[in-house]
Amino acid sequence: MTKEVDPVSEFGKHDRDAVPERPPGSLRGFADTVGLASARVWRLRGRAWNTLRHPAGWELWRLPPAAVLWMLGTEIAVAVWALYSGFKATVTTTDLVRFGVITACAIWYLVQTQHPEEQRRADDRRGEHIDQTAVWLGGAAVLLPPALSLTLLLMVRVQRYSIAHKAMTTFLFTTAAHAASILGVHAITELTSLHTWLESGTLPQRAGEIAVAAVALVGAALWYFASQTLLISIARGLAWGGWRRQKLIGSWADNADFVYALQLAACTTILGAVNIALVPLVMIGVALRSTRLSQALADTIARSQRDRKTGLLTEDSFHAPAALRLLEDQTDRRPTAFLMLDLDHFKQWNDKYGHSGGDIVLGCVSAVLRQNTRATDVVGRWGGEEFSVLLPDTTREEAMRIAERIREAVAKTAITGLTELASGHATNEPRAVGPIHGCTVSIGVGLSPEHSTDYGELFRAADTAMYQAKRTGRNRVVVATSAVPPSPRAPMSPLSRAGDSRRD
Repeated sequence: MTKEVDPVSEFGKHDRDAVPERPPGSLRGFADTVGLASARVWRLRGRAWNTLRHPAGWELWRLPPAAVLWMLGTEIAVAVWALYSGFKATVTTTDLVRFGVITACAIWYLVQTQHPEEQRRADDRRGEHIDQTAVWLGGAAVLLPPALSLTLLLMVRVQRYSIAHKAMTTFLFTTAAHAASILGVHAITELTSLHTWLESGTLPQRAGEIAVAAVALVGAALWYFASQTLLISIARGLAWGGWRRQKLIGSWADNADFVYALQLAACTTILGAVNIALVPLVMIGVALRSTRLSQALADTIARSQRDRKTGLLTEDSFHAPAALRLLEDQTDRRPTAFLMLDLDHFKQWNDKYGHSGGDIVLGCVSAVLRQNTRATDVVGRWGGEEFSVLLPDTTREEAMRIAERIREAVAKTAITGLTELASGHATNEPRAVGPIHGCTVSIGVGLSPEHSTDYGELFRAADTAMYQAKRTGRNRVVVATSAVPPSPRAPMSPLSRAGDSRRD
């Protein structure tokens, strides 16, 4: 499992490496992927060094003092615990063999899942992300002494960090939470009969022994889950100033995925205790298939919720998360802002450059929206040339600043890849044109609670303000007035009446 506290990166945006075009099952393709993964990990030297040289710029210092103290205190405590456990435990030849096999399995798994894993992490802007590396880390926590299991953890986390696009300070803290899980599992193993069973390499025979071993395994899994979740949840609550369950620990589906990974980790443990050679024979295929099925399901769901031309949420899939953010802000007495955007003179782009050119313009504007909104904002394409953005925990001044930043960024955007007909006749061949400027947007701003706390009325306020911006000259931002006239376009809150919308 990988849960990140804050999705902000200290390194900014950077281009992703191209993935070699090789058949996924070929040895050459595997070698290329290994080379790419190794190169990425090697390049972390410079990124890490740049971060360490400029501690004043760490994202950590932007958090509230209580969150900073909690994260630093946790990291120090886990480091002391790791040093104590590492020096105390002994490493045998059997441990080294198990470590080599599990490490080889983990590396194979990481390499095979690297590209889709990176795509999922990049798409998951809210930062809640769960993978199945616990299959190897959980098994290693029981089977190996702390020095070896923590070495494996470090290898896994470094590889995942190369594709995670997270702040280093955030990733260090979540790594410390993983380490606490592993150290606790090892302590449970030593305090119960698990360690004697593992050393003997035979399954318990008597009913009492089986029961004790089962309880110990369940206890180890509970610790692995609870300790990691608790440490990260407290950090999130202190950092974000809210204690709502889903924001702290994720959805029930997220945690069900984690529990499933721990069940696979228990299988890894049992197979490794009986014969370590069974782990690669059984668990690699199971883990890879499970991960790929999970990724395929997530991709299918994401595609059904995303607009094909822009990659943003569709109108139908926008309502529920937007209404939920509004409700959360109301519960915590925080302000919310709703932006409605409309591309100015969009018909002229379609007429001059065709519908494919219009699609390019829509894609450029959606890219600007993604670059100028936060991870917690909800961004969607409302339909046609209209876009919508819900800004949680945002004051009037902040909303105006964000809206103006978006408006200016769109106006400065150079539209590339357009073609136009040489003489305007459909029979002529289209010709490419250079980068084109001149795309602008009109933006309306609705505010909660100033204009309304109702989702539909808040939309109506932003929608009315957007039309006011278009009537008064376009390419401007207008905040709604207190008096909001009725509008047939306003949607009913999906939280009050699921699936209902007043918009035709």
